[in-house]
Amino acid sequence: MPSGRTRKVQLNEQVPSDRFVLIVGLMVLFFVGLVGLEVVHMIWMGSWNDVIFNGIMLVVGTIVGAIWGRSAE
Repeated sequence: MPSGRTRKVQLNEQVPSDRFVLIVGLMVLFFVGLVGLEVVHMIWMGSWNDVIFNGIMLVVGTIVGAIWGRSAE
């Protein structure tokens, strides 16, 4: 065992703000709603709707960007 100075490591965990949690929660709710809308559209109309899919991808990108940006802080 090496002798000498010892290092103390301190971990700081930041609690996300209420606003951040609300925004991510709303984005998850929008995602679930759009996926449900896409499923209903496919069952009722029998075809894929690109506009709804683009909305799903927008919401997914927003969620990933928010969480990734928060962790890079």
